[in-house]
Amino acid sequence: MKHSIKLLLTLLVFSAFAKAQSGESYQSLMMKYFEVSGIDTEYNAAYDGMMQMFKDAYQTQDVPASVWQKYDANKTASVAKLKGILASEYRSIFDDKQDLVNLINFYTSKAGKQLKANPNAMSEEDKLAYEAFRVSNTGTKLFGRMDRINKAKETASVYWSRELFCQVTGELKEMGYSSSMPMGSCN
Repeated sequence: MKHSIKLLLTLLVFSAFAKAQSGESYQSLMMKYFEVSGIDTEYNAAYDGMMQMFKDAYQTQDVPASVWQKYDANKTASVAKLKGILASEYRSIFDDKQDLVNLINFYTSKAGKQLKANPNAMSEEDKLAYEAFRVSNTGTKLFGRMDRINKAKETASVYWSRELFCQVTGELKEMGYSSSMPMGSCN
């Protein structure tokens, strides 16, 4: 009974937040979803990994630190571009703003945060809230569309990483630096 009351209160809180956020644009909701679900963190780490790959590939070229600092300063803009690409891919998966509101509410809840941090450490209350989310309309859409979501992330990531790769290697080549990295079809 105690868990049922907590579950009901959790759903009521989700509903209240949903009504408060319903006036936001689709794009701002999508960006907020990317932030709270961990997608921001994932792609910031991907950018850092690519920059480290470049630094390693050009380590014998004595590329000045100022060049790498320029790329480090471009991280926010580059990741924002990727999220824009990804948002357009997601639009066909989650076309209802209410689903985005529900996703944001779940991922900012105690259960959602614990699920991201360490699913094995979820309390019984967290597990009940997670299960309630899974069987909700939005949860059913999310878990039923994981193949499409993963494909969207893959498509956006490949496009973005190729563009970033070509930009950085092209600029470094223009500055007179070379590496043994294959250039692929950047030209």
